[in-house]
Amino acid sequence: MFLFHLPSLLPLSSLRTRTALLLALPLALAGCASTSVTYAPVSTAFQFADTPLTGESDSRIHHLILHYTDDDLAGSLASLTGPRVSAHYLLSAPQQSADLPRVYALVPESRRAWHAGISHWAQRDNLNDTSIGIEIVNEGPLPLEPLTAGEKDSLVPGVARRWSPERQFAPWDEHQIQALIALIKPMLARHDIAPVDIIGHSDIAPDRKTDPGPRFPWQQLHEAGIGAWPADSDINCFRRKLTQDGMPPRHTLLKALALYGYSIDVDAPWLAIAAFQAHFRAGAITGQFDTESAAILMALVARYRDGHECLDTQVPLSQAPLS
Repeated sequence: MFLFHLPSLLPLSSLRTRTALLLALPLALAGCASTSVTYAPVSTAFQFADTPLTGESDSRIHHLILHYTDDDLAGSLASLTGPRVSAHYLLSAPQQSADLPRVYALVPESRRAWHAGISHWAQRDNLNDTSIGIEIVNEGPLPLEPLTAGEKDSLVPGVARRWSPERQFAPWDEHQIQALIALIKPMLARHDIAPVDIIGHSDIAPDRKTDPGPRFPWQQLHEAGIGAWPADSDINCFRRKLTQDGMPPRHTLLKALALYGYSIDVDAPWLAIAAFQAHFRAGAITGQFDTESAAILMALVARYRDGHECLDTQVPLSQAPLS
């Protein structure tokens, strides 16, 4: 069976268009000091057993979503402890006092936080219910240029408005990235989050969001054991196939993009394509498939959704059951 077969996919036309008190727990990620905990007095009606048994349960967490705050630390804290927006963690830039980033634990992981909004990934909607949200202090890009009267947010102007280098997306501090890696790794052990489900806000809401932005170092996180990234050998293999056999039909590539996880707006599919490129091919965000973007997508589907690698001896693309 060809490894890029897309089984049981819906037709493209049916794809969906798509707090509280700050706990102020600064954690120097170089090492956490132990904290004493004071428990309430034992009830006169019952006592806790010395060694409580643990019943079987499932974590509500299936996704980890990364954001930039588009603000400084003070503004970020004010927003994330207000009435409408929250996140599980806020990661600051390095602080002058210790030259280390600081982590603020704002919402317990067991509880829902309001960071994802209207969102979709793979088979799930409204990812607040199933995710941990990490907000990272970063100034983000310059504001979007407003649409002129009568102008439609279509492919070329839409990509330029959202993803143009002229928006000057802020760089990331290496100390922040190392702190982020240290913060995330224990979460993966606690919740068994799959690499493909460690994503950015723009991946789950491509029509609304651009965070954490095209300068975010996804590949560096992958190399540290966090998140998905295509294998170079698979990209090269699919690139050869595409060069030899030609590009698959556009609707087939959109189905593959949906299979990987993205929500496709049938009236503006470029939104999802551009978000995908911002994550995996940030140097060429066009909102359109070319050979390289297609090879990267096919490599990701092969590795994370099909569980196979690309082999040159497999069925040529021109003969594969892609639709």
